[in-house]
Amino acid sequence: MATAVPAGHQPADTDFVQLLFTDIAGRLKSLEIPAARWDAVRADGWTLDGSVLLGFGDPDHSDLRLVPDPETFVVRPWPTPAGRTVGMVLCDVRDAQGRPFAADPRAVLRRAVEESERRGLRPVFGVEAEFYLLRESAPGRLDPSDRNAYWDLGETEEADEVCRDISEALDRMGLTVTGHHHEVCPGQREIVFLHGDALTTADRLLLLKHTARAMARRRGLRAVFMPKPLAHLYGNALHLHVSLRGTDDDRPVFHDAEDPQGMSALFRACLAGVLDHAPALTALGNPTVNSYKRMVPASGTPVHVSWARHNRSTAFKVVGDPAVPDSTRMELRSPDPAANPHLLFAGVLAAFADGAERGLKLPDACEEPADTLGAAELAARGIAPLPTDLPTALRALAEDTVVRGALGDLAATAHDRHCRADFNAWHRIVTPWEVERYADSV
Repeated sequence: MATAVPAGHQPADTDFVQLLFTDIAGRLKSLEIPAARWDAVRADGWTLDGSVLLGFGDPDHSDLRLVPDPETFVVRPWPTPAGRTVGMVLCDVRDAQGRPFAADPRAVLRRAVEESERRGLRPVFGVEAEFYLLRESAPGRLDPSDRNAYWDLGETEEADEVCRDISEALDRMGLTVTGHHHEVCPGQREIVFLHGDALTTADRLLLLKHTARAMARRRGLRAVFMPKPLAHLYGNALHLHVSLRGTDDDRPVFHDAEDPQGMSALFRACLAGVLDHAPALTALGNPTVNSYKRMVPASGTPVHVSWARHNRSTAFKVVGDPAVPDSTRMELRSPDPAANPHLLFAGVLAAFADGAERGLKLPDACEEPADTLGAAELAARGIAPLPTDLPTALRALAEDTVVRGALGDLAATAHDRHCRADFNAWHRIVTPWEVERYADSV
């Protein structure tokens, strides 16, 4: 359960400090130091082997340095089993010359944000992360922690208490939780925190996942963010909400009061950009073998490249009240929580910029479920399928100079190698389903 934060919020108020950074797959990594060492490490950083971030050995990038970002420091709101207090701070990664390391996911996103701001546009991101609260009912078997459905008010509050623990812990770390509710399937939950700038939102998503797992374990449950943890139930989504504001006047530039749908010409071009680059973005938003178990027809997950104002089955949705300028935004509905948010956000911003620079024309909206349309109708309306497997998505990313360019060659190569290693490891596994189906029939 979440416990009160100590009176102070500085490293001196803790016993240890975890230096956090994200590898190319979006997993938090950590080096822990005694709090007494904070001043020295803040000034000088800490040596890092580049293979930890890249996922492979590379003699040209073996000597890197972790540099704490003091603005991200928080006191962890739960003590260690021995009662010690731990601080956490996100770090940037520098190369041997002290420059931002090109493949550091935070550096990748910073570059994309800086490019957007050079064009006078400040990105704002929000996320809705779905996850399951599961109980280990037998060794190796995970079952939903409740039998409730969408937005149900359950009679047992075990899972609700976990979400309250998570909300309190996040709030004490400065992440304003706007709400949590039960999702569609038994045991499935969603927690939403306040939107913010791109880097802050990406960082906070990683802290949300870490905190949720810690709080669930303290109550004997597992918080599971994998895209498709249970074959017979819907998968977990990571819905992104994105808008742009003017850097000079903070004006919501996606809104146009004269447009019947409240959409500016820039918004339409940016939306056309993500539609055009959707296959490559899928490699970033759905980066695991398991991701594509979720992305099947009639599963509550988008499987076509289309957009709509009201239809929730589309990959991209226009959200907001046309009469409320600040509410106008784009929602990306196909990504899942396995995504590295820093890389995904950077790819989205690159697609925005390309759509705007090329003046891409937005196709007609698709207000009916695309997976109910026949092949001829889909072709006539120019609606293509999203990639249906990881290798196809990776090929799309490799061929997309805009999205790959936003990552940079080193980060793109590291992402590709990690994903292909994941696919190849899975491809060598013989599953019980295969044995049951083929052992006596072929």
